[in-house]
Amino acid sequence: MSPSSKKPANGCLWFVFVVVITLVFFGVIEIFINLPGIVSLILALIPAILLTLKIFGRPSFKWFLINGIIVFVVFMVLKSAVDFITNFIKDNSRQVTFTTEDVVEETIYVEGLDTIPVFSSQRNWKDNYGNDYSGSLTIRERDFFNLKDHIKRYAPPKGGNFWGSLYDYIDRTDTPSLDLVLSTFAAINAEKQLNQMEFAEMVVSCIQDIPYSFVFENQCYPASYYEDSIKKILQKCPECCIGNVLYGIQNPVSFLHNLKGDCDTRTVLIYSILKHFNYDVAIVNSDFYRHSVIGINLPASGLTKIHNGKKYILWETTAKFFEVGYLSPGWDDVNYWDVVLTSK
Repeated sequence: MSPSSKKPANGCLWFVFVVVITLVFFGVIEIFINLPGIVSLILALIPAILLTLKIFGRPSFKWFLINGIIVFVVFMVLKSAVDFITNFIKDNSRQVTFTTEDVVEETIYVEGLDTIPVFSSQRNWKDNYGNDYSGSLTIRERDFFNLKDHIKRYAPPKGGNFWGSLYDYIDRTDTPSLDLVLSTFAAINAEKQLNQMEFAEMVVSCIQDIPYSFVFENQCYPASYYEDSIKKILQKCPECCIGNVLYGIQNPVSFLHNLKGDCDTRTVLIYSILKHFNYDVAIVNSDFYRHSVIGINLPASGLTKIHNGKKYILWETTAKFFEVGYLSPGWDDVNYWDVVLTSK
């Protein structure tokens, strides 16, 4: 009797195992390595197939080819569907209406043995992972009146990094007056026992939660005056604009006084907060996109900008639901982004 030959591994188990292992490897690559999706998929698929071959044996070439194509197509369809849903949610997430929560109240704060007038906004927000936070963003009345026009005293450098120098001047001037805000975030951290990434997420999502407003160097005109992207927001929220602001940016104390902030108004505030807590943080601007985002030097996946040998993960600040490493499609070519200021 002749010995029986080993039957090729053509069963469904081979296919299922490849899919499961590919998912695992794909997830690990996406979390720890910043690579395009198609590259991550190929790098995940190769070891998954090799491991499956070792465990279940080699299938016929026809079965191997068919299963390989099916696995690849299934993953690409699933990834495209997830990307579409994610982009739809994030592109429609910008708030354009104010709520009672966005009111800044003039009230009294007990400081030592004294009571002092302050401007305060009680915030209640969720981070991008559903964690609840609450705290007050409070500034002293005297600090606001002392600092609200200090940008007029800024002397631009002769050539070089105009925006980085401006942001650095604003940060150094305003940060000493942000101590009550910094105390709020420190108290949340002490209560929640957050790690470094969770704390950054908490701070950024707090500022993301504040509805977007335009900050123009000229006066605010009727919505019909502007291009479609601006017009749509101002038609829904005419009050989402503040005009006649030098350089089109509010310093942090002024922003916390009225909660009207555009991109770099927010990035400077977040930069100042995270810098105070010893983060390696950057402000990253794009003249091409006319936009500003935060960059943070922490282990994370997503869009990055390399500066002086360090990798800064980009982070959108102007709307809720933007996770670290993600920018809207059409704004995500890192070649158009430049680091203009770093904390370290």
